[in-house]
Order: sequence, then structure tokens, then C-alpha cells
Amino acid sequence: MNKYFKVSLTLATIASGAALLIGLMNLATVGAIKTNKENKIKSGISKLYPNVKDYVAHDFLNGDEEGYDANYSLPEYPHLKTAYVVNIEGGTNPGYVYSTTGKNAYGQVDLLLSIKEGKIEKMFVVTNTESYGPTLEDNYINKYNNGYLTDLADVKCGATYGAKTVKEQCDDAIRHWLNCFGREAE
Repeated sequence: MNKYFKVSLTLATIASGAALLIGLMNLATVGAIKTNKENKIKSGISKLYPNVKDYVAHDFLNGDEEGYDANYSLPEYPHLKTAYVVNIEGGTNPGYVYSTTGKNAYGQVDLLLSIKEGKIEKMFVVTNTESYGPTLEDNYINKYNNGYLTDLADVKCGATYGAKTVKEQCDDAIRHWLNCFGREAE
């Protein structure tokens, strides 16, 4: 009986030590991870709008919907994370960028989407863990960004599930833009 107690105590000590190390590593890296994510977002917005002056973020995940009609909140747009209203150097009209996320059986895709007049202008990939990620980017996202693909419904690109996930993100962003900002364009 003493032998089992000793083994159990040893295993419990090892597990507790490992959990403590993981927790400490998380505390030590959380700031760097947040900074890297913010830099990736800044870089993406700059690629979508090269003349960006500044931008204001509206975070759907944390309930910051100031300036939005509360009827168009996150539950109706499951792929939306954040909306950015972008002020452009020398521009009179702001730009709009949505941070979106989508998952399927093959991975996750996080995008920044610029919208103008209810249409996706360009996409910027923040994260792509799809098993066919390079195919998705080359045959769907880059083709759309370069004007070779004009219909987002055409998801036959060699990474169909990923393209469907991207299309769902685009659809949510367009619907939200039309419901919240589209009135300004009318």
C-alpha cells in the first residue's frame, strides 16, 4: 500500500509542477502574443488601405457595439470578431475592415476583409491552419484579390471546404456592413 501511495504522490507532484510551468509560460508570453496579433492586424489594415491614417475598432466578442444598431449583434454574424472604421489620408469617406474567423474540419481561417459599397474589395489572411491552406490562398483568396475571381460563390478551387468557410465569413461581413453602414451609402 505504501508503494502505491509513493507512486501516486510522485505522479501528482510531477503533474502539478508541469501545470505550474505551463501557467508561468503562458503568463510570460501573453503580452508578446497580444503584441504580435496587434501588429499583424495593423499590417493587414495597411495592406488593405495603404493610405491609412488611423482606425477605430469595434469589438463584437467583448460587447463593444457603440455606434451600431443593437439588432445586428454577434449572434446573427457568427464569423465576425471586430469591425474597424479606417480613416484614410486625404479621403473623405472612411474604409471598413472586418476581422473574421471560421473553422471547419480541416482547420481555421482568420481574415481581414475590406468592404466598399457592400462588396468585398480585398482579403488579408491573418491565420490559416487549413490542411489545404496554400491551395486556398493561391486558388481562391489571391485570385479574388487580383480580380481573376469575381464571384465568391465559385468555391471550386481545390480547397472547397476552406473556400466555403471564407465565403461564409465574407457573407457575414457584407450583411453586417449593409445593415449598419450601408444606410450611409444610400
